[in-house]
Amino acid sequence: MATDERRRFSDRGHPRQYLRTADRILVHCPRCAGCAVVTRQRVTCLSCGYAKDATGIGWSGRIGTLAYGRCGTCGRDIERRGSRTGAPARWMPVRCPGCRAVTRLPVRWWPHAASGAPTVSGLDLWLQTPCRGHVLWAYDAGHLDFLEQYVRAALREREPHRNGSLASRLPGWLKSAKHRQAVLAACATLRKRLSDAGTCRE
Repeated sequence: MATDERRRFSDRGHPRQYLRTADRILVHCPRCAGCAVVTRQRVTCLSCGYAKDATGIGWSGRIGTLAYGRCGTCGRDIERRGSRTGAPARWMPVRCPGCRAVTRLPVRWWPHAASGAPTVSGLDLWLQTPCRGHVLWAYDAGHLDFLEQYVRAALREREPHRNGSLASRLPGWLKSAKHRQAVLAACATLRKRLSDAGTCRE
């Protein structure tokens, strides 16, 4: 019997870098606790009007930093990671391992979150909820769609040599068939949060 295409998930190597480079991340507004959007280096809340350079939001502890993008000379994906205490730089020079050219790239930063979900510019993600002793989280609507499609699928196909894909890096508890219904229920909770946010929807 042919598998319903709606229940089929094909891993075509959607890069795991998506989790580090999403251009539109939903977070809790530091002023009103509503849904705000981080785009590149700015935080904006369409509910209360809060707007600020993301690097200007304070954090007293140690942070991780990531400069990620494309080499300005050869176009290769490049990155530079680091950690420090205090406010991060807005830009960081990154040397390409291929052509050795140096490109200035914008910096994202985060403290280590106690909840198990990442933070962006020190702000908690809008889309996160407890699930089976873990935290199910998504950066935005597209990320949530991806997770739902993966978990709902009865057949999961993966191309050879795709060990670096986003799907291959999902945690084991989320992939487990015995947790499928619980994860889908958590996805529905996040979907409702996304709908309730209104102005933050894509």
